[in-house]
Amino acid sequence: MRLHLGGHLNWYDPRKRAWLEVPLAAPVLLSALLQQLHVPPGEVAIVVINGRLAQLEAVMVEDGDRVELYPAIGGG
Repeated sequence: MRLHLGGHLNWYDPRKRAWLEVPLAAPVLLSALLQQLHVPPGEVAIVVINGRLAQLEAVMVEDGDRVELYPAIGGG
């Protein structure tokens, strides 16, 4: 699976990468995978899987998927 950590989410990766290759042996809940990667689900506002919007809490991902995560954006 190819995982994009958009915005400040890449700070949760020890190497600060925006794109990660995550091998998956079987389908997994995205929320469970984020816990394993130490990415707080509460920081994720937008989830895009293979070009389609998805709900973080209910979506399964598998090897070969392209997953993009984006935080909420604030301004002033």
